[in-house]
Amino acid sequence: IRFLKENKYIMITFYINLDQGNSATERRKKFKDTDAIRWKATTKSEVSEFIDKKMISMYNFGREAHLARCACFLSHIKLLEHIVKEKLNDVLILEDDAVKIREVPTEYPDDSIFYVGGFIHNRRMMNNKRPDIQHKEGLNLVPPEYRMLGNLSYIIPRWTVALKLLNKIYEQKRYKAIDILIGNIGIKQYYQYPPSFIEEGCESQIKHKTKFMNENYEWQ
Repeated sequence: IRFLKENKYIMITFYINLDQGNSATERRKKFKDTDAIRWKATTKSEVSEFIDKKMISMYNFGREAHLARCACFLSHIKLLEHIVKEKLNDVLILEDDAVKIREVPTEYPDDSIFYVGGFIHNRRMMNNKRPDIQHKEGLNLVPPEYRMLGNLSYIIPRWTVALKLLNKIYEQKRYKAIDILIGNIGIKQYYQYPPSFIEEGCESQIKHKTKFMNENYEWQ
């Protein structure tokens, strides 16, 4: 399904947002006068025992941070399931701390996920060396030695792409954070440079962070 408005196809936009919490309420405001559809984020209390036990977190993650990671994972998974169920195409998914800084591309590959915000990291997660990559303006394919992190903003071009993602995720023996997992399941990752969205400079609702994404897809 693609939607027409004034004889033009339009992108369906969802933003993932918790019901409660000061930052969630504040972040919601910037979507008030837009066409973006609010997708209720899964809360820690809604995390099932199955997901809790299947999710892997680092040793320094406390119990609450682990559950928040599980909840974030489920928020994205449930939205992807909705896209498949409704057979939606051209869907932009935003986390509520995404800040738009330029227009979203209207043309992109239809065979895989397309990031319009996030950052590039080395494929080895423990390698924090600054990526040495030359972006070209417009569409880029993430090189095999790198991965995209931060599911800040991405496009699902066809509902079949969401189905492919879900099937690969479902077959994993253990789960990791959603952005790490997507980078592990062997699908192409496209990204737009410069990005359309950057991360709002506020504290994560999962775990306190000291690094934020910037316009160059690099660590600050």
